[in-house]
Amino acid sequence: MSLMILLIFVLGLVIGSFLNVAIFRVHDGLSVVRGRSKCTSCEVPLGPQDLIPVVSYLALRGRCRRCKSVISWQYPLVELGTALLFVAAYVLAPSTELFVRNAIFIAYLIIIFVYDLKHMLIIDKFTVPAMIIAILLNLWLGVIPAWSILFGGVVLAAFFHLQYKISRGAWVGGGDIRMGALMGFMLGLEHGLVALFIAYLIGAIFGAGLMITGKADRKTPIPFGVFLALATVIVMFYGQEIIGWYLGFFN
Repeated sequence: MSLMILLIFVLGLVIGSFLNVAIFRVHDGLSVVRGRSKCTSCEVPLGPQDLIPVVSYLALRGRCRRCKSVISWQYPLVELGTALLFVAAYVLAPSTELFVRNAIFIAYLIIIFVYDLKHMLIIDKFTVPAMIIAILLNLWLGVIPAWSILFGGVVLAAFFHLQYKISRGAWVGGGDIRMGALMGFMLGLEHGLVALFIAYLIGAIFGAGLMITGKADRKTPIPFGVFLALATVIVMFYGQEIIGWYLGFFN
């Protein structure tokens, strides 16, 4: 068991390294699969010793081996975060098939989380493929009823679409609409609605904290995709327990 967890952790580090590549290269309009990784400052290609997840960052003390420019914190945090979430997915999943599904979902959600945090955008290059994969995997595994998958995506997307129309794009953007659909396709209708509630709750707490500390006001834009992705992971892991806890208040 411990050996398997170690292997899952290492797999997460490797996948996290690839997620970093996707996040940086998609934003720069570069191919994710072609071309060697290089320093973003001196543009010297990186050697194998510079590409070991987390270890290379620590060994280099967060600086390029050649030009000594600072390496983004994103690299080790995404790699380590992916590894830890993969381990959690493995420990919490009732079957190998569900672990694989959840790991794939987590990979896409991490990309969306980090990209929106950095660039305030939820882009179709990430959400649309994730939607297709979520529908196919959930239908194949049969853990969520087909009607729930369909209505989950439609209802959550419609919720954001209504806000978009009412506010004329001031409250949410098109990316939020696609993100809502993705949440529904990943979680189904019931769990998708729970995730939506949790996302707004976390967002409200975070926003209130920023305003209390004077770091933001009501007009300050907040990357809401961050909270949507986070809430989706939480419900993926503990959705049934959260629903059971809530219903316990009425018993």
